[in-house]
Amino acid sequence: MTKVDKIKEVRELKYINGFTIKEICRRVKLARNTVRKILRTNSTKFSYNRQNNPQPVRDSIQELIKTWVLRDQHVRRKHRVKALRMHEILRDSHGYKGSYETVARCYRQVKESLNIKKPEAFIPLYFSPGEAYQFDWSPVQAYIGGKLVELQMGVTTLCHSRYFFARAYPCQKQELMLDVHTRAFKFFGGTCRRGIYDNMKTAVKKILKGKHRNLQERFIEFCSHYLVEPEFCNPASGNEKGRVENKIGYIIRNFFAPIPRFDSIEELNERLLAWCISRARTKFHPEIQDKTIYEVYEQERNILVCLPPHTFECCRIQQAIVSPISLVRLDNNFYSVPTDYISQTVMVRGYSDEVIISSGARKIGWHKRSYDQGKQIFNPYHYLKALARKPGAFKDGKPFKNWQLPDIFNQYRRLLAEKYPDGDRYFVRILILLKDYSLPEVTEAIKAAVSQGILGDSYVLALLKQNCEPEIEYTTTLSVKVELSKYKAPKRALSEYNNLLPNYKKEKQDHE
Repeated sequence: MTKVDKIKEVRELKYINGFTIKEICRRVKLARNTVRKILRTNSTKFSYNRQNNPQPVRDSIQELIKTWVLRDQHVRRKHRVKALRMHEILRDSHGYKGSYETVARCYRQVKESLNIKKPEAFIPLYFSPGEAYQFDWSPVQAYIGGKLVELQMGVTTLCHSRYFFARAYPCQKQELMLDVHTRAFKFFGGTCRRGIYDNMKTAVKKILKGKHRNLQERFIEFCSHYLVEPEFCNPASGNEKGRVENKIGYIIRNFFAPIPRFDSIEELNERLLAWCISRARTKFHPEIQDKTIYEVYEQERNILVCLPPHTFECCRIQQAIVSPISLVRLDNNFYSVPTDYISQTVMVRGYSDEVIISSGARKIGWHKRSYDQGKQIFNPYHYLKALARKPGAFKDGKPFKNWQLPDIFNQYRRLLAEKYPDGDRYFVRILILLKDYSLPEVTEAIKAAVSQGILGDSYVLALLKQNCEPEIEYTTTLSVKVELSKYKAPKRALSEYNNLLPNYKKEKQDHE
């Protein structure tokens, strides 16, 4: 390539100094044909493009990559072989020694030569205030309690103001999807007339022709409750909900990079919510550039659809039969209920963070929800009635293994074991008292029994009854005259008594 300053020097030597071509070639050290080309044209820059640039490493794999690309046109996008996987196959199966960058460059060139990836034109969209919101999930990573875990972040964005709400969950179950919507609507102070989604399985049973969808029944109930009209994008068309897609990328780049550390998911969500609010207050709107996102949202908030007076019940509802070990199943995990309900059908409601079990209109069990696999969650109080019949099961009973009781219970158990050969039997009787009395009351009674040096459930029960009886307040001796003086009756005339005598005499004669 001949540089601009070299071309200028050649022309100065010719047209200003009048040198011959031979002399110019000697001075600028260029070939005669190059000097003549400069003088005969008006171009200010010359470059040379080699028509055939041999690249032995690339040429050895180009045909194989072309074969893979053509084959992938007949399979689904998610099953296609990408450049990184091509490099691994070439390295492991074909003895390829080149770098990944060479494979990626060849992959792009093959797609361009086959005219596969054509530039796509996009049309800018406009949404009026309160018209629509967009929702989507995205996987994120965080250290929870020192352990790296992968979470699912649900993001809801108002299309007009770009105000957004984000919350992390362990997975993408339907009840969690409904929960993040409910929290977002409460955060926004209302909802929009339309909601834009991709074709997630928690909302869509089956994709029909065109824009028609066969929806999940629970999702239909949710949309009916909040008066939202759902709309779904075409498959593999994330650009149709670009606002929430861009917002997800913004959150991941600015909040989850580098990977943050938290003690619990609750702490993560609290920090994430505070971060969303602060960014909305400081970041300017991309279209209304003289206002922040929060200022635009404040104008849109008055136009949002009002929320109904009752919150939608975001849970999974199912019936279950209580097993012989007094457990019910929800999502490959097992939760305990009182032993009175063995073999009965109960209703299990799985919320985002809790599990509530009921029989008829009565709530019989509550547990914190677990997202592990095959885990058994026990409440020891549910097994106290069965423990009364089988006290020997306390030592090895699984529900009682991790029962966190005050230290005074363990101390009292040791004292019972020292005094009685079957001390655990007496200790179980103490535990059964928790059915009728609260843990603090039983704890105080045991402390009193230990301090007085008395052992046995009857003594503890007597102390409990004594503490539960109301105290009688004794007052000073009452003075009858003083008390009666407070009450006065009007005096009657004696003539009134004479009026009663004739009636009395008449009644007496009739009786005789």
